[in-house]
Amino acid sequence: ITLAGLGCIAATLPNGFAETLVASGLSSPTAMEFTPDGRLFVCQQGGQLRVIKNGSLLAAPFLNLTVDNNGERDAGITFDPNFAANHFVYIYYTATAPAVHNRVSRFTANGDIAVAGSEVVILELNNLSSAKKPNGGGTPFRQD
Repeated sequence: ITLAGLGCIAATLPNGFAETLVASGLSSPTAMEFTPDGRLFVCQQGGQLRVIKNGSLLAAPFLNLTVDNNGERDAGITFDPNFAANHFVYIYYTATAPAVHNRVSRFTANGDIAVAGSEVVILELNNLSSAKKPNGGGTPFRQD
């Protein structure tokens, strides 16, 4: 699977694999995750969460976050294990207020768009320094 704009060079694939363009028009993608129904959500370093549905990048973003994307600060995404019923999407991102820090928040999906005002902050991490070093983060769920 290829996301145009990653600036990656062609890979040598094992037998039985093929490289396929999934979408173009993305800007600095940092993370992606499939929903149970097959949509692909893609985080962009500038704070947009985009949706690829039925092979097309949707024009309207799922969500626009105000983020600090200096250096290698980026976002992570995961879906609630019960996403089909509760529509919860969890995002790890670098917030700008009250000071620059990383945050994990839950948003509620309404189809291909986040419900306005649905952000529930789950975790606020310590303020970040001005150093430009990797600050991305994954948000996996562990199911036993």
